[in-house]
Amino acid sequence: MDPPSNKGRLPLTNVSNNVNQRQCKSNVPPAHHDPLSEEQLKYAPHGSEEAFFMYRKNQRKATYGEEDLFSLLSDEVLLHILKWLPKKTLLSCGQVNRRFNRVSKDETLWYRLDLSNRTLQFDGLVEVLSRGVVVLRLAQTSIVNPTPDSNYLEFPACIKVQYLDLSMCTVSVAVLGALLANCRALVKLSLENVPLDGRICAEIAENRKLEALNLTMCSGIDATGMRLMAKALTRLHSLNVSWTSLSAEAVQELVRNLTPQIVHLNLSGCRSTLTDEKVAVLIKRCTKLVALDLSDCTPLTEAVIKTLCKARKIEYLSLSRCYNIPVTAYLNLTELKTLRFLDLFGLVSDQAIATLKNSLVDIGINKYYHSSVARPTVGTKRTSIWGLRTRD
Repeated sequence: MDPPSNKGRLPLTNVSNNVNQRQCKSNVPPAHHDPLSEEQLKYAPHGSEEAFFMYRKNQRKATYGEEDLFSLLSDEVLLHILKWLPKKTLLSCGQVNRRFNRVSKDETLWYRLDLSNRTLQFDGLVEVLSRGVVVLRLAQTSIVNPTPDSNYLEFPACIKVQYLDLSMCTVSVAVLGALLANCRALVKLSLENVPLDGRICAEIAENRKLEALNLTMCSGIDATGMRLMAKALTRLHSLNVSWTSLSAEAVQELVRNLTPQIVHLNLSGCRSTLTDEKVAVLIKRCTKLVALDLSDCTPLTEAVIKTLCKARKIEYLSLSRCYNIPVTAYLNLTELKTLRFLDLFGLVSDQAIATLKNSLVDIGINKYYHSSVARPTVGTKRTSIWGLRTRD
């Protein structure tokens, strides 16, 4: 039986170390060439030859202009090139080949990301979080619920995001709860005007490194959830729970259990639940308070001024629209030596404000229209959260 044909390809050839490779490639036989002995040599065993190596000629030669120049670069150099590209281009680069796909997913390329004011599919959010994003802005973003046939609410096990802005984000309670259940490295979090429930409050409490928490206008915070967060978040220095419709029990849990390390606190909007007695408990417990906003807390009376004068470090105080405090009571704030700014919007006439300015010479009155406590952005700056850039 004839051996199989090798037409169309070069066979593997056993070449001795002492054989001239130029002769093997040439079609012209040498002077001592013996066809029969060559045929026998082709199928002969190695015999007593000391060393052999396999040699195959590469049939395809790259033509001019077809060379893959990126193959000459190391992954480090390629990564340095990709870091100058926008995120959309990185996604396209990931579809070039396996190497580009691997390098384009490097965590250093996805440290910060801004997806605000967009409609984001659930799978897209999962993909973003799986790339190791640390600074993520999703303000006013609409997150679409996953389809029933997908892996429902499956997030990466260890999400690395530390600075998360979900202010005014459209997201279901179930998706938000599943997201926060996999976040344990959060340092600063904003959920302004986002519906919450008891489970979400419990998941927030598990982020023991949390330093700033913005819950402005959030609904669904009950007394149990407030107690869990107040007791667990011992590193918290900025908290904003303004206009959250807190019950009297929730406010009581807050003032009794809030960490003494708190520096900035906004409790405005407690129209019927924050009393003079609760403020006294708060001031006695939290001696490091520098900024305190009690606007629209109408149950407060003149007695709260005497309590506030006992504070040690308060520099900013807002009592706007606290109608049960007489104007003359504010003159006693001269005893609060650390006070630098006082906001009394919508409370007294311009003439009364002028009188207070003459009496409280070293205190700036009505300098700030909006509170910035724990909020990720202040003013018109929308390219950063808490002072960290969100765009490359």
